[in-house]
Amino acid sequence: MKKDAVAYLNTRKKGDFAAQKAEVENYCKYRFGIVGIFHDHRANATPPEKRKGFVEMLDYCAANNCPDIIIYDLADLARDMDAGLATLRALNDQYTVYCVNNDFFGFRDDPELRREATGNFIAYMDRYRESTRKAAPLASKKTKKEGGRPIGRPRALNEGQVEALLTIRQSGTSISQICRMFDVSRSTVSKILADYPELKGEWKGGRQEPGEGVTGEEQTE
Repeated sequence: MKKDAVAYLNTRKKGDFAAQKAEVENYCKYRFGIVGIFHDHRANATPPEKRKGFVEMLDYCAANNCPDIIIYDLADLARDMDAGLATLRALNDQYTVYCVNNDFFGFRDDPELRREATGNFIAYMDRYRESTRKAAPLASKKTKKEGGRPIGRPRALNEGQVEALLTIRQSGTSISQICRMFDVSRSTVSKILADYPELKGEWKGGRQEPGEGVTGEEQTE
């Protein structure tokens, strides 16, 4: 028997809504009956809790005792990673959240275990976020003689953030999404992934899945 669920879409480009709506409907075909689709457009810079569509979705769920929420992609929930994780934590306290794209939590048929897995992921990310706050910036080996100021640009990400980036990449998140989540350039991500060829992305001749060997040249995502 299908369970009632709502869907939330946060789109950035014209045509995204129709494409994502079709994928949501296909995802729900055998598990969920969609009772409402709530939508915000070009609202990435606004925290989800302040978006009209997102607030309407929460009000509907509360009024109709709807425990299941389907989003298109966790990485697109918010531009800022901290805001996205805070929103996921708040949702996970009351609802079971499902992702149509790049879903790495598992347990789609067991809401209790899924919420536990989601909570474990949030706790994992919190540990790295805390280590980020505590870690002192690494100074360049070359420093100015006067004042001891470092020469060159500071590192974009510290070790904890790099570990978090690799974990998210291994789950299947695209490089473009990672750039938005960590607010870094593609070249920065590429440098980090240079030592992890199995995580680089898509390759000519077929999609490169995490954990598989390198078989060709990297394509632009």
